[in-house]
Parts: sequence; structure tokens; C-alpha cells
Amino acid sequence: MSLKDKLRELFESIDMKSLEDLPKKGLKIGINFGNDHITVFLDRSKTSIVENKLDNLDNEIITDEESLNQLLEGKVSLIDLIMQGKLYISGKLSNLLKLVNVFKAKSISLGFEGSSLYDVLKAVFEGICNKNEEILRQIRNFNATFQFSDFEGSVCCLIIDRGKFIVKDGKCEGKPTASISAEREVWNKIFNGEESVGTVAMNGEAKIEGNLIQAFKLKTIIDKIF
Repeated sequence: MSLKDKLRELFESIDMKSLEDLPKKGLKIGINFGNDHITVFLDRSKTSIVENKLDNLDNEIITDEESLNQLLEGKVSLIDLIMQGKLYISGKLSNLLKLVNVFKAKSISLGFEGSSLYDVLKAVFEGICNKNEEILRQIRNFNATFQFSDFEGSVCCLIIDRGKFIVKDGKCEGKPTASISAEREVWNKIFNGEESVGTVAMNGEAKIEGNLIQAFKLKTIIDKIF
């Protein structure tokens, strides 16, 4: 079976009734692998697949044939491919995570829940944000450090410096601009797009200490991804 046929079979198998939180306008996803591409349009009634690249995509996945095959066969997770620089995603990750439940019968592993907080944030900020020109313009004059924790021993430091994101395992050197702590279950809600950083902070599910103005600037970036 060709890779295009595998993708067609995967998306056409979706029970659209199970996607209750699908955007009203639908979801348009472009998948580019090597020299081939398809565009998948999901709305509340059907799935449409065309073998050409369309404009105004909600998400675009760019990878190679081998990596995409490995993902579809469950040999590697989405997070792993992003970390390895073999896959790039534009648009909100939460759009794609909406499909997790309907793909559960498949072998696809996104890797968010099984990965450490460090791995997820490194994939997101270094593997996605560092390749997003809109976000990079936003941080051109934004220099700060943010420490993240999930109360389960996973601590990492996000450094924003010279228009780039760097994520390091462990605590920040010196006092961070702000610290953000939450249970891993809460982080998963943020990653899945179920809650925003601002909402969980207001609900007392996340603890933010330090420079709240700078933390709010980071929130606007996170909201673009999740």
C-alpha cells in the first residue's frame, strides 16, 4: 500500500461524530512528505482528501517518506521525530491532538503523555517555535528565562535569547524571570488544548512566580501553539 493510500485509509476511517470539539469551520491539514503532499479537510459531516496543496491551512506537517511511515507504523512517536528534526508542524498542535482519541485503534503515538516535560517543551520550542517566523519576530527583543516543573521530578529551563528558544534539562542557572509549576495532568490539559496557561493559573491549578508581565508574554506564545 502506498503512503498516500495509508493516509487516505487513516483519515477516512475517522468517525466524525466523535470529533465534537472540531472547529465549526472544519479543519484543513496539509501533509508534505518528500515530493508528495495531500490535504485533508475534516468537517462535522465528512472527510475530504485531495492530492494537491491548498492555501489557508490550519496545520501543515512537513516530513519525509521514511519518517512518516515509521510514525504510521508506531515505530516512532511524533515528539521523537520533532526532536530529531525530521518533522515540522505549523499551526496549533491542539488541532492535531483532537484526533488522538479517534486514532487510538491505530498504532500512531504522538508521545506527549509518555514523554518528560523537558522532551515536550524542547520539541515544541526548539523544534517548532524556532522554525516559526511569526513567533521569532515576536521574541526578537524578548530576553528571559522560565523554569518549568511538573512536581514529579521533571524540571527544565526555557531560555529566550537573541531571538531563539533554548530548552535545558534541570533548573535554570541563577534566578529565572518566572517559574511555572503544575501537575503533569494539568500540563497535559494545556498540551491538548483543553485549558490555557492563563485559565489553569486563575483556577489555582498552576503556580506562577516571578515577573508576571514577562510570564504573560510567554503565555501569548504558548497560546499560538496549543
